[in-house]
Amino acid sequence: MKPQRLVLKIGTNVLQRPNGKLDYNQISEFTALVAEIRSRHHEVLIISSGAVGAGREFCQLDTAENPLIQKQILASVGQARLMQIYTDFLREHHHTAAQVLLTRADFGNRASYLNIRNTLTHLIKAGIVPIVNENDVVATEELTLNFGDNDWLAVYVAALVDANRLFYLTIAPGLLKSASKKGPGEVIPEVRELNQEVLDHCFPDKSIGGRGGMESKARAAGLAMNFGIDCYILDGKDPTSVLEILSGKKRGTHFIASKKKPASYQKWLAAGALSQGRLKIDSGAEEALTLHKKSLLIQGIIEVEGDFENRDMVELCNDKGERIGVGRCRISSEELRKIIGQQKLPNAEKLRNHKPVVHRDHLYLE
Repeated sequence: MKPQRLVLKIGTNVLQRPNGKLDYNQISEFTALVAEIRSRHHEVLIISSGAVGAGREFCQLDTAENPLIQKQILASVGQARLMQIYTDFLREHHHTAAQVLLTRADFGNRASYLNIRNTLTHLIKAGIVPIVNENDVVATEELTLNFGDNDWLAVYVAALVDANRLFYLTIAPGLLKSASKKGPGEVIPEVRELNQEVLDHCFPDKSIGGRGGMESKARAAGLAMNFGIDCYILDGKDPTSVLEILSGKKRGTHFIASKKKPASYQKWLAAGALSQGRLKIDSGAEEALTLHKKSLLIQGIIEVEGDFENRDMVELCNDKGERIGVGRCRISSEELRKIIGQQKLPNAEKLRNHKPVVHRDHLYLE
């Protein structure tokens, strides 16, 4: 196998014992896995949860404390401890760890996004193992400027660095068929399309101690597929499963990558850009965008939601309210509302020659 770039996302429940404390043996096995992968000339990035859980081992907080502040304090303490553990274990295998803390806003700014990519790429090429986590200390849930959970951070980073494969290491052996009275169903070996049938098999609950769940992983894996990244959900308590996959064996659930890989800018639109508003379009405009690869014209816009400026990013949704993509809007929301209001006037014919509201080159469809 040719050298590949791999992203390993390890979940909170894999890193912790049932009592909530860090499982040092598990972390040791995981870093040994990373060393073995590196010895096979593959490149590795780690997305690691567990900072808040690690913080609980070392500080007791007033339960009446604001939940967000409490989480940020625990993350501050726990992230330092977690990095120390990773650094010590990786050093045993003669590898160097680098801490990378990111926020959702870092991805929203195109210049910042490219700088992160440049830094991560140089770390990898230098033989250093980047360990990435969300910067919970500055992430603001009230403003929704967070990733939601590290499942999404993992796919964003995988897209950012043009990874070949993304591994979700969890406590489940893979995506399981819907559970019955006899217990969990068998592992679904392959997913070629993320649809409702697949999502119906996902556990509804989030992981204990973490923010993600099986549905979150499946949806993130679906985005990875669209980016041309092979994605796997598998048992993180058995690190050798990753090596078996690299050796050509089947383990866990494989979300098979699309053969079409979007360009870097298109991936940023899908996994980086922060939308400032929403445009609802009619069925004719939806068909023009999805089937005929056209730009969005003003005649196809039904409704404008939110306040945004020229060149801001906006979500696009169909007449049923379903999100179908994202793009850079060339007209402010205020101006758009004025123009749309003029479409019913006698001189509205001139609107047919109006410039596209979202040009095809600055549009990503899901």
